[in-house]
Order: sequence, then C-alpha cells, then structure tokens
Amino acid sequence: MPEEQPQPPPHSELASFGEELRREREIRGISLKEIADATKISKRFLEAIERNDHKTLPAPVFTRGFVREYAKYLGLNAEEMVNRYNYAAAGDDRIEKSAHLDRLVAPPPPPLKEKPRTPRGIPPPYARIDRNLVITFVIVALLVAISYWAVKHKRDSAAEAAREAATSTTPKEAPQKVAVAATTAPVAAPAPAPADDLLRLTIEMSDDSWVVLKADGKTVWNEDLVKGQTKTFEANEEFRFVTIGNAAGMSLKLNGVQVPPLGRKRQVVRDVVLDREFLQRQRAAEPQSNP
Repeated sequence: MPEEQPQPPPHSELASFGEELRREREIRGISLKEIADATKISKRFLEAIERNDHKTLPAPVFTRGFVREYAKYLGLNAEEMVNRYNYAAAGDDRIEKSAHLDRLVAPPPPPLKEKPRTPRGIPPPYARIDRNLVITFVIVALLVAISYWAVKHKRDSAAEAAREAATSTTPKEAPQKVAVAATTAPVAAPAPAPADDLLRLTIEMSDDSWVVLKADGKTVWNEDLVKGQTKTFEANEEFRFVTIGNAAGMSLKLNGVQVPPLGRKRQVVRDVVLDREFLQRQRAAEPQSNP
C-alpha cells in the first residue's frame, strides 16, 4: 500500500497560534497600534493575524514577514514563530508547495519558550516613551543650559575685566582722600557747620562699574552697579571705597554735597575715604566754586 501523506493540521491549530500571539502581546501591555507604528505593518493585518483571518491577509510569503516582525517586537523567537505559523497555516491552499512541504506538515515544534523578561514587560518601558516628548524635553534642557551659560559668561567677563584693570594699576597704593581744589587766595575760615547725625552717601551710575564699599568698616556693597542705578547708604563715621572698577562711571553726593569725580573712565580706584572731615572741607569749598 502506498505510504499515506501526512495531513495538514486542523484550523484549530492556526486559531491557537493567533490567540497565543495576542496573549503574549496583552501580557506585555502592548497595543496593536504601537506595533503597527514601530513595524510599519497595517493594524488591519495585525488584527487578521490574531484572528487567523487568512482572507484578509496577503500571500503567505508576506504574512510570514509580518509574523517575523510581530514576534521580534514582542521579544519572542522570530524564526520559531514563523515555523509555528507555517505549521498552523499548512491548511491554507495559498501556501506555496515546495520541497519544504515535509517540514511544513511535520509534527508541531515544542512549546514556545519565552525569553526572560523583567516584571515591567518586554520591550522595556523606555521603548514605549513618545519620541516627541523626549525631543521636546531635550530642546528645553538645551535652551536652559544655553541661557545659564550666557548669564554666567557675562558675569565672568565683567569680573575678569575688573581684575585685569586692577592689575594694570600700582599693586599697592596708600590710602588717599579726595583732594579739594586749592584756592589762590587765603580766605577766612567759615564757621563749622552743625554736625550731622548720620553720613548719607548717594551713588548715581552713569556707566557700569564693579564697586566694593564699606560703611564704618562693614562691607555694604560688593558687586556690579549698572548704568542708571541709584543707591543710598548710611554710616556714623565714614565710607571707604575699597575698589571702584570704573571711577568715572558714578556721581556721588555726601549729605547732599556733590563729591568731585574720583578718576577717569575705566580707571580703577582704591581706598577712597569719605568722612565728616571730608564733608566739612567740601562744604567750605562750595561758596568759592560759585562766586
């Protein structure tokens, strides 16, 4: 008697194949749309694979490619899944008849062995993050970093300019007081003005400058003063400018009395003292400046 040819498997095997793929997908919490977007396979074909709807699927040669990409995305053994599809779909009359028919109708392969996966599923969660959100986050982070760098660079440049200007002057200068213009003719000493309770220093900026100011030995300012800015400070005995980065960039008034310019533009001046004695000399000189 001629040897009987093996019979194609029943459609129930094909049905279990599609259900198995769907079950593996649902275990991992992955939607068909996510697989379709990643593999560029129509969602309609993916649904047909899970439903074993061979009338909707294209020729088996294409369907095998779909099964392979589907299995890869789920983290399954792609070739093993293709073999299971071939075996399960052997009853489809569109399957090509070839020398591999014996393999197609051979006993089913052993049960599918899943690759170890983390409790969060395969692929890992970061593989399902919206790329647009990632790109937006990267752009925002870059803008923040650039803004921070620009502000820091500006402050560092200003500080560096002040340090370079300071090194260009004499390293050590004796404390000096602002000289009062000498008169050509002797005049009678005016009556001393009543002592003020406090010394009040008003600074009006006509240009940017780095300023370090002490009032009665305590530092009250140690940073930039910018053009257009006005500051007022009080002291009991004296004010001492430890450093002025741009001597011509400020206008000073001590208790309402105009203080002569302390230096030239961009000149660094140090240890300038404004006290009660200086205030009295300035008040005494005021009438002579306006005869």
